[in-house]
Amino acid sequence: MTWQQHRQKITRHPAPRWPALLCGLITICLLAAPPAGASDDETLNLWIHPYLPATELIRRFSPLADYLAEELERPVQIRVQQSYQTHIDLIGRDHADLAFIGPASYVIMRRQYGHKPLLAMLEENGYPVFQGMIIVREEAPFTSLTDLKGQSFAFGDPNSTMSYIVPRAMLAQAGVSLDDLARHDFLNSHHDVALAVLGGYFAAGGVKDEVFYAYQPRGLRALATSPLIPDHLFLTRADLPPALVDRLRELLLAINHHPRKLEILKGIKETVTGLVEAQPENYDSLEEMMAIFSGD
Repeated sequence: MTWQQHRQKITRHPAPRWPALLCGLITICLLAAPPAGASDDETLNLWIHPYLPATELIRRFSPLADYLAEELERPVQIRVQQSYQTHIDLIGRDHADLAFIGPASYVIMRRQYGHKPLLAMLEENGYPVFQGMIIVREEAPFTSLTDLKGQSFAFGDPNSTMSYIVPRAMLAQAGVSLDDLARHDFLNSHHDVALAVLGGYFAAGGVKDEVFYAYQPRGLRALATSPLIPDHLFLTRADLPPALVDRLRELLLAINHHPRKLEILKGIKETVTGLVEAQPENYDSLEEMMAIFSGD
């Protein structure tokens, strides 16, 4: 059985059809929406990259969207892009009123399109950084990254910080190039990488810390842990009115003292403890790390 066939099997649930159809329609509407900025009714679009299923992202970010809508007195609609690259292009071309983006995608976006106004970055467990893991099955014989030469490796999306950029750099620093692997593939999401390694379809894979800890009890082991990386951030389009940019930044940072802080932030990610100011230079070290394998 191939990984694709296995994925279909493990994600098939004997649930009633109508809820599934409804979720599907919601997802289709979100993904098919035109890449426009603020609409005629002054709706602000909050765009999210597809690091989780669209319905899960809608659930996670709804408390934030509701909070912003209430404070701004205008609708805030969550939209999910179809891929990391289309998310990068959407932001770069100033079609996103408000966007949540991963660190590596932000670095790629500013390389291609230039700087955009930054609003805030996530703080996890009191620090504005997070980590990734290169994972293997618990019983795997590997003890170092060099042991992965001649083995198979699962990445997520080519523009994902922790499921491609960082693990690729970690492998390069250990002297392991893509040519040294027996094979590698892109499985789109962190969860698919974890499941593929668990199922034995790949010897190793790269995921962010949140996903590793979710699947660790099923039999995963962290072969290597990344350096601390600046966390995900919120930004906006360059042509949004400056007063609205300032207001959005103010509202995001004000969540730290809001009565619904835990509801808003824990919905995004369980380890999020606050939002802090973001500066472009926060991501310069990541850009240097990304250059490690640029000539590979």
